[in-house]
Amino acid sequence: MASDEEFSVWVFLPDGYHYALARYVSAKAAVHMAKRATLVIAARIVITDGGDHCVFEWQRDEEVTWPTNAN
Repeated sequence: MASDEEFSVWVFLPDGYHYALARYVSAKAAVHMAKRATLVIAARIVITDGGDHCVFEWQRDEEVTWPTNAN
C-alpha cells in the first residue's frame, strides 16, 4: 500500500540550480510548500509523486500545469 506521504517539491532557480524543498510529504503539505515557494526567486516548481512522476508544474510567468493521464 502506498503512503499518503509520498510527494516531493522541487525548486528550480533561474541559474539552473535545483533542489528538493521537501521529500515524502503529504499532497496537502506539498501544495502548501509549492505555493509559498512561488513567492521567492524560483523560476520553476515541480511536485512529483512517489513514482517520480510530475503531478504539478509551475513556471514563473506561465500557467500552472496539471499533467493528464497519458494512456
